[in-house]
Amino acid sequence: MTDKNLGRGLSAFLDFDVQKDSEIVKIDVNAIKPNPFQPRQTFDEEGLNSLAESIKRKGVFQPILVLKLSDGSYQLVAGERRLRASKIAGLEEIPAVVTEMSPKDQLEAAILENIQRENLNPLEEATAYKRLMDEFNHTQEELSRILGKSRSHIANMLRLLTLPDEVRDMIRAEKLTFGHARALVGVEDAAAIADRVVEQSLSVRQVENITKQRKNDRSDGNAYVDPEILNLANQISSLVGLKSNVRIKGNGGVIEINFNNFEELDSFVHKLNG
Repeated sequence: MTDKNLGRGLSAFLDFDVQKDSEIVKIDVNAIKPNPFQPRQTFDEEGLNSLAESIKRKGVFQPILVLKLSDGSYQLVAGERRLRASKIAGLEEIPAVVTEMSPKDQLEAAILENIQRENLNPLEEATAYKRLMDEFNHTQEELSRILGKSRSHIANMLRLLTLPDEVRDMIRAEKLTFGHARALVGVEDAAAIADRVVEQSLSVRQVENITKQRKNDRSDGNAYVDPEILNLANQISSLVGLKSNVRIKGNGGVIEINFNNFEELDSFVHKLNG
């Protein structure tokens, strides 16, 4: 039976299973090399110190996962926070399960553990989802099922990756919350509004009102619309079953497909695939 304490994903995502009867061994903390596939580069010092205090009092409840290398040392697969905190706590050994994994599985395990165990900032979480989709061909539906997160949550996180670089930098620096960032997705002057958020300490509701007004200004009902363009937009709407807009820019342009919920989006995608 799979040890559920290792997280739903480590057994559901990967091609290996850690069994309850897997041997847990004690390994010298200094004999464990870092995971070269670790997607996270920074760790919260306060959180590590708090975990270290807990380890001092209660020990390490959950063993880390390691590979045994040819030189007799070990390479970490999952459990970097526990390993770092154990070193801070002054432990000489740490409980571990030794397994065999391919480099691809190591990368997937490292990403998965970050999502499940770490307090990631929104961009780190979004990037982790994207890597799982791009590098391991997982769909949003699969991620939703395996990670126990809603599909809409995963989709909203992924949309953050479309924000301008300046805005993403503010998210990384924790100057913007997820609520602020989500309200800025798809807004042309997102960076300028983000600057206002920081300078004026705007609330999420205030940002939502600003971006809503921007969108209303761009879709002013009094603005002139070429009848031929409007006719094309209506034809597209009839074909896809969703409200559509066509905006001309020079010799090119943009077709916008609007949906009210993810059920409508799923239906649209199915029509494309069909």
